[in-house]
Amino acid sequence: MLKSLTPDQRRLLVSFFLYALASPMVLVYSNTFLWRQSHDALVLVLFNIGMYASLTVGFFLNAMLLKRFRAVQLFFFGCLLQGAVPIVLVWMQAQASSYALALGAVMGLAQGFFWANRNTITSKFTQGSYRYRFVSLETATTIVAGILSPFIIGWFIAMGETLPTYTVDQAYGLSALIGFLLLAISGTLCLRLRVEPFALKTLFVHGASRAWNRQRWTEALNGFTSGVESVLPLLIILLYVGQEEAVGTIKAATAALSALVILFIGKRVKHKHHLVIVGVWGAFTLAGAGAFALYPGAGGAIALFLLGGLVGAFRWSSFTTVMYEVVDREMHAHGGHRVLYILDREAFLNIGRVVSLGAFLVFYVLAPEAVIRYGLLIAMMTQLPALLCVASLTRGIGRGQTPEPTEAMAKG
Repeated sequence: MLKSLTPDQRRLLVSFFLYALASPMVLVYSNTFLWRQSHDALVLVLFNIGMYASLTVGFFLNAMLLKRFRAVQLFFFGCLLQGAVPIVLVWMQAQASSYALALGAVMGLAQGFFWANRNTITSKFTQGSYRYRFVSLETATTIVAGILSPFIIGWFIAMGETLPTYTVDQAYGLSALIGFLLLAISGTLCLRLRVEPFALKTLFVHGASRAWNRQRWTEALNGFTSGVESVLPLLIILLYVGQEEAVGTIKAATAALSALVILFIGKRVKHKHHLVIVGVWGAFTLAGAGAFALYPGAGGAIALFLLGGLVGAFRWSSFTTVMYEVVDREMHAHGGHRVLYILDREAFLNIGRVVSLGAFLVFYVLAPEAVIRYGLLIAMMTQLPALLCVASLTRGIGRGQTPEPTEAMAKG
């Protein structure tokens, strides 16, 4: 599969792999650090609400800056800013929980710059029939990083409580520094890609087609579940299984399962299969959430993560591939820049995330035990209408292959 990729695509894979190595140090262990300082689930919710609410703001700011800066330069800036947040968290120590919302907002801005340009660059450099091969390879390498990084860092942090050579706080500080360096290298690799500055005439998709409105609903519903998943599974591990070492071990084990499955199906997936892939992910994840709802505790938690981990790679690989194909089709039929569509997509994805986290916050205050037990099960119910949207979108793509990129599309 690697031989079929261009040099630019291989450079992207290396960059994204380094980002995936750094990601647990930046996101997962920022949450566990806040938990260690506060032992308050509401602090984690506020951090993630701040992140997802400002993530879309970061997308809009990025869109306005694209006329002066290249996408790869803004991608590099997003990498550096993400890496700075955990360093500030560790430096603030116990005071960090008081600023969780603000720190989450800074992280969201950084994520906005990162993902806006990552999606734009990926969409530009992976056009054509080999797109899913790139996405599946990207997913597989991300999962490999997801096996190594959380396991090593989780145990490294946890052993700070027993070893006399360093403390937990020092372990967090070192992991934050390593994460920053990996992100800096990841951003630097993409600086050599040729993407010229451009100006968007508008920041919104006007007169959206029926297909694009279905894509919006798909993203909002997917975001609703994603928002709950940003907090609830982590809380389940911390409450029922253990601390950082448990987080790292479980994430590594589930990532290993996903890697094996996605590598097996990567060469075999066609456009018509995405509905089945998303459906399998939904069914397994729903079964895991149901198992935990019936048997809340360590056993139910392990069932939840094993079932979810087996198909965890299915979700984003297919949702993302379908989105890229719909963007290409919309550009071909209605014009507009790919950045505009990706910006619009991201807005609806994060609307879903913020709504779900807001609901989580309210209901957790009213009935915390019920939310922890049934929250993920309820959130997964929203994926049933999302499946109908994916079915419609894949039928539209299936009526003909995505057209070969025109010169105007290639410049996008």
